[in-house]
Amino acid sequence: MKLTVEQQVLIETGSAYLIVDPELHVQGAGGLLALVGGEPPIGVHLIDLLPELFGNEQALAEILSGDRDRLSLPLINRQLPDGSVLYLDLLTVPLMDERGKITGLIQIITDTTHRSVSERLLTQRRNELQLLKDRIQRQNVELARINAGLLRVTKLKDEFLASMSHEVRTPLTAILGLVDVLRAQLVGPLSEEQLNAINGIKQGGQHLLALINDYLDIAKIEAGRLELDIGPVSVQDVCYSLRPMVADMARRARLELIYDLDPAVQVILADARRLRQILINLLSNAIKFTPSGGKVGLEVRGEPERGAVRFTVWDTGIGIAAEDAARLFEPFQQIENERQQEVTGSGLGLALVSKLARLHGGSVSLESEVGVGSRFHVLLPWEPDEQQRLLEWFANERQKEHEADVPTDLPSASPLAGDRPLLMVEDDVASASLFAQYLTRCGYRVVHVESGEEALAYVQGELPCLVLLDVRMHTMDGIEVMRHLRADVATRNLPILVLTALAMPGDRERCLAAGADDYLAKPVRLRQLAERIGALLEQKG
Repeated sequence: MKLTVEQQVLIETGSAYLIVDPELHVQGAGGLLALVGGEPPIGVHLIDLLPELFGNEQALAEILSGDRDRLSLPLINRQLPDGSVLYLDLLTVPLMDERGKITGLIQIITDTTHRSVSERLLTQRRNELQLLKDRIQRQNVELARINAGLLRVTKLKDEFLASMSHEVRTPLTAILGLVDVLRAQLVGPLSEEQLNAINGIKQGGQHLLALINDYLDIAKIEAGRLELDIGPVSVQDVCYSLRPMVADMARRARLELIYDLDPAVQVILADARRLRQILINLLSNAIKFTPSGGKVGLEVRGEPERGAVRFTVWDTGIGIAAEDAARLFEPFQQIENERQQEVTGSGLGLALVSKLARLHGGSVSLESEVGVGSRFHVLLPWEPDEQQRLLEWFANERQKEHEADVPTDLPSASPLAGDRPLLMVEDDVASASLFAQYLTRCGYRVVHVESGEEALAYVQGELPCLVLLDVRMHTMDGIEVMRHLRADVATRNLPILVLTALAMPGDRERCLAAGADDYLAKPVRLRQLAERIGALLEQKG
């Protein structure tokens, strides 16, 4: 039987072949017949030899009739006597004579074991990769769900703290403001005993305010919104300014307070207020955790070879175990011990110390031994070579401040106010009464309304010189009031000073973006309030 060139090529590319007549019986064979289980006898039916073709009879008939050119069955398998498995591809094509007439079929059998194993391994790897991708996708979905939950919790926490801050700051405004009025004896003379009692109220109020401010400072640092006011700072002035308050705390705790300051360290570049905050937090902690009869100290040492100054606050207190030291600078972390149960605190002080030191480009470290005491080291940058230049600048600034320091009992109302009223929009009656009385004493005519709606109605009849505006009010809030005022041609340039208990990160920016000219957070010193009103009138006048 003569084969065409195409048929010969097809057969030569296979490992075995069978010649089949139109009745599907084997007429001839060639190649490695072991692929199909040994030498097939002539006359065996093709489907008996290759059961995989069962069910494909219609396709075989279509090839014989010329309606189909081939039938391919890949990856069938045969198990050999030694237990190994062969993987075979079956390809059926028509068998033609010299005139091109179909006279039967050629069944080409190709050994694809090696290729099949590789493909199976590749498929397995693809499946494993897909499973891994599916697992990662599920994990990503779960992480997204967890992150969404954390964001909700964070938002709820921030909303709660904003509300708490507002609710605490509002009464503190009245408390500390009235304390200032009484201490200035603006409502009558006071005895020394009465002044001492008022000072006690002031210390308690300031302590409560300090707790709130500590958290807000941490929140601002984490939000990237706390900026340092860096400038030349007299180290001795800062350290000794703390001494009266710290000495009083140490006296009441029956502790000895020791200062040891390096005279070579005079001026550093830092934020003076934040440096005080660092040291007062460390000193107050040392006093809290040192039993009566012990010692607490502040030591300052210059380290010119490192370009640094080291502030060390030490004590002879209860000490800190090594396993507790690692979490000591995390927010809300407090060490469980008997002494801790005797003192109060929020667990924010040391966390704030650490964050403020890092903002200065410095660091905090701890040495401690249980039952012996602790030494907290704050290392801040110091340029000894620049110190003389900074001292000269510092002396000139002090002279300017001294020349400008003209003591007065009350700041006078700005003449730019004229006879126009100052409109105060405040729904807390106690705070409003305090502010109104003080500003009236300064010379302003104060009109007080308790809601945003009343404020908008008032400016339609009389234009005030300035609006002193709270933000969180019961009906229309201050943000909406400002938008209405800025949208009206008559009030577009009206000076607006926001005075609010909202002091979370972003609150100041939100108020300024809504149209405020200036922003003050409650509680505020009354003199500072009057001075800012005068400055804003000057600026807008």
